[in-house]
Amino acid sequence: MIRLVKKKIKFIILLTQFCIINADAINNTELALHHFMQGEFLMNQGNYALAILEFQDAIELDPNASTIHVSIADGYRRLGKGKRAEDHLQIALDLEPEEKEAREMLGQLYLTQKKYKDAQNIYKELNRSFPENLDYIYTLADLARIQKDWDIAIDYYIQGYEVNPMAINGLEQALQIALTTSNFILAEDVCDLLLIDDSENIDLLETMRDLTLFNGDYKKSLKIVTKIEKVKGADSNLLIQKSALYEELDQLDLALEVIYSALEQDSQNVDILHRLVTLLMEQEMNQEAILYNQKIIDYHPDDPRGFINNAVMAMSGKKPEEAIQALMPHSDKFSQDFTVQYLLGTAFYQIKDYVNSKTHLSQALNIYPQSRNTKHNLALIYDSTGEWVESDRLYVDLIATDTTDAQAYNNYAYSLVEREKDIEFALELAQNAIRLEPKSAAYLDTIGWIYFKMNNYDEALRYIRESLNIDSGNATIQGHLDQIIKVRSEINLQNIHQVEKQD
Repeated sequence: MIRLVKKKIKFIILLTQFCIINADAINNTELALHHFMQGEFLMNQGNYALAILEFQDAIELDPNASTIHVSIADGYRRLGKGKRAEDHLQIALDLEPEEKEAREMLGQLYLTQKKYKDAQNIYKELNRSFPENLDYIYTLADLARIQKDWDIAIDYYIQGYEVNPMAINGLEQALQIALTTSNFILAEDVCDLLLIDDSENIDLLETMRDLTLFNGDYKKSLKIVTKIEKVKGADSNLLIQKSALYEELDQLDLALEVIYSALEQDSQNVDILHRLVTLLMEQEMNQEAILYNQKIIDYHPDDPRGFINNAVMAMSGKKPEEAIQALMPHSDKFSQDFTVQYLLGTAFYQIKDYVNSKTHLSQALNIYPQSRNTKHNLALIYDSTGEWVESDRLYVDLIATDTTDAQAYNNYAYSLVEREKDIEFALELAQNAIRLEPKSAAYLDTIGWIYFKMNNYDEALRYIRESLNIDSGNATIQGHLDQIIKVRSEINLQNIHQVEKQD
């Protein structure tokens, strides 16, 4: 009813303006108003076809009244005749470019027809004319989201919030989009806005903590964790997080202070103990680390971390035998723990026990098939044992899954040249390694050695010497250089003797 009254008033104003100019048309004006009102009545009754006929009669009497064209377009729209509705809306806009209802209806029509670009243009015009209208802003946001213009959608939701700070739903939509599309920088900005309205919302605070951690803003992460602590109270997880953040900020004394404080509250908590041991190991306070690590083993014998810590300390001290002693008695119990099996495989590899190394590294790879380090180590072992079908398979897999893996290119190339197999292919692999890491002494040595095997001694010397300049103490590279110089000298001597014989 309100809409009908508004339309009637608007139509009367238009007709009055018309009558002032055309005094003789008063009778036509009254008749046009009659048809218009009759049409609106029929529209309200749901009789759209008859309503259109009444509107058409009104148009014949006053073809320049934009309101009539909007009403007839509404009738056609309801009858599903989109093209005719669009034609009349365009006429209405030609007659009155600022006709708000015509633009709204045209925008809705385009939305129904999934003409999203056209609808977007209409709502942009409406937004420019009425920047405070939230409906237009959110419609533009929804249109951007439909077209997967995620950043634009977020911008509109933020614009809606700026227009009306009570419009929190739009910000929540923006946050969800930013998280879903992994735009974590923008997600953090949106989360900041949401926290202005609800500063103690735990879900928001925890989301912000995760975002700042991912974005590497550890100072802000620490502030957020402290805020969470004030809202919900301190617990072991929060204290562990604070300790880790202090460590990231290179405030190691505070990192230890916080974790010791957590230990006072819960002296047998395995996560707190493990965090403390890790900190002590990183600061090379091994005696204290061993003391607290024994508590992990005593209190939590079914947790592999205590045994892993002992192995890590042994490996860092270049004592692979001790790492094996720490882990081997518990290997069966932790047969499905990747770290246990990987460390055992690596320790056995370091003492050249390739049989046990293959067993444990293969088990580690079964547990975590994506581990590239495990594949690299296994490939080296297969090279050492002459199982080249297996090593080649791993190198091909490493390169196929990451074309920037310079180590895979280099190791595969070196394996081939040592076997004196596919030298041309080995050169191509080595060139890829050098392209990715041109200052690697090992990779320069490999390509130099390949050129040596191809009897290209000048190139071989150039690369080997460059390699030795980078790593002057490497005995293998020095050995390669000596051999190349020796062979080239022998060839030069042979050439001299041949020339002398000919003379």
